[in-house]
Amino acid sequence: MDKDVIKEIFLLILEIIKALCEILWKKVKNLTGLIWDRFFGMADISSKEQAGKQEWGVTGEDTWPVALEAPLVKPEEPQPRIEREEIAYAPRIPELPDNYGDTRIVLMVRDPEWLFTYWEIQKEVMDSVLNTLGGMAHGAKIVLRVYDVTDVIFDGNNAHKYFDIEVTGGTRNWYIHVGEPNRSFCVDIGFLTSHGIFYTLSRSNTVRTPRTSVSEVVDEKWMGIEELYEKIYAPMGIGISESVFERAHKGWQEILKEGVSSPESLSGLTVSKK
Repeated sequence: MDKDVIKEIFLLILEIIKALCEILWKKVKNLTGLIWDRFFGMADISSKEQAGKQEWGVTGEDTWPVALEAPLVKPEEPQPRIEREEIAYAPRIPELPDNYGDTRIVLMVRDPEWLFTYWEIQKEVMDSVLNTLGGMAHGAKIVLRVYDVTDVIFDGNNAHKYFDIEVTGGTRNWYIHVGEPNRSFCVDIGFLTSHGIFYTLSRSNTVRTPRTSVSEVVDEKWMGIEELYEKIYAPMGIGISESVFERAHKGWQEILKEGVSSPESLSGLTVSKK
């Protein structure tokens, strides 16, 4: 074999051995450092902590250890909060139910020309009514029947007039324009068949719209003192002296001030004739 070839092979083997030694040295170095930190590093830390502790009963028995000052926190840096704890202790607000299990309709006044109504009809009640209608249920629609029941005791048939409003799409409230101030109204909700038959599901309360003008009721006219004197003394047909009038006037004022209104309080007043 040629000497040059042997030399090249030998040098290549040396390079391989050198690389393996470097890798092995790094591994041994890392392992040695890890073992040193594991066993000797902790000992150094513990020894420093023990040296920093004060030994009671040996020196400084009358001196209390000084507490370390807490680091100052800037006002603009809020303290961290734990969101999970806040959620756990946050009060739970119950949600309003979709319905209350009732079948009713309520009517309210919004202004002299508008009403507002809301209702709740249970499915069992609607199914029962539809079964009662039978074949007439086909094509039946839900309507609000608004009655004018001013100054009448409403029995379902004696309203002055009425009009219907069709409601669709699962609506549960409605604004009603009546356009008549100072009138009483009542509303029924029910099925209106194609034959014109209305079947009531529920009837509302009666409300009265406010007036838009000044009330026709005027204040009562109160009787004055002079008129009261005339009613008392005029039937006698006898004149009364000014002094008697003045004394009676003072007596009436005292009675009115004290708030006495019984007939016995009038017995103290005497009228003298000329």
